Amino acid sequence: MLLNIGVESTQLRQPIQCEVLRSKRKTLALYIKKQKVVVRCPWQASNKELDEFIGNNQDWIKDRLREELELERETLKIEKGRKIFYRARELTIVFKEGRKERVLINGNKFIIQGYKLNAAKARVQVEDYLIDKASEYIIPRARKLAKYLGVEKRIREIKLRKTKSKWGHCTSQGIVQYNWLIMLAPYSIIDYMITHEVCHMVHMDHSRQYWDLVGSICPDYEHYIEWLKAHEHRFWFD
Repeated sequence: MLLNIGVESTQLRQPIQCEVLRSKRKTLALYIKKQKVVVRCPWQASNKELDEFIGNNQDWIKDRLREELELERETLKIEKGRKIFYRARELTIVFKEGRKERVLINGNKFIIQGYKLNAAKARVQVEDYLIDKASEYIIPRARKLAKYLGVEKRIREIKLRKTKSKWGHCTSQGIVQYNWLIMLAPYSIIDYMITHEVCHMVHMDHSRQYWDLVGSICPDYEHYIEWLKAHEHRFWFD
């Protein structure tokens, strides 16, 4: 069904698609996904009930759709002229022709230099750039912190891997993993992520003792967690 609530799902005002999913549930619920309204409801819910429920929640729907549009607008795309959120600064991506492949930061410009550049090549160069930066910064600092905490022997390997949702991960077998996209963030955020995973080598949980240890190394960790929640959508790119 289509729902006309007067929200701009693209740049033009048009009806919003609404999907109804019926199940054994007892209540009605609304979700927003990719500019589509999803209503979950009981099998016996009538169309009149659905219309009233949707109508009573139009303001909420409009707000969520606008938020989703804003998140989509800010999502990183490695393309000429687009914006990249780098070290908490919004820079303009510039393609520069040159035999030498490199990434440069100059004022408010994020310059990607390469031979016969296109979006695909530029994306690969940015990936290589961030992986190199992560290798140079994250791995030695993580090992140094592990040594300070007396757990350096518990770490078997530190991996750098781009994932779809996690910034870091560790196992009881001593594998510590970081998402190299975090190198787009300010160094304070990167240091928090380093601390978060290495401290799990001491406490393999999120107990009070664990957070006390994190706080002893990174006193403002709660602020960094909130900052990352608010901005992490600006770092992922395909």
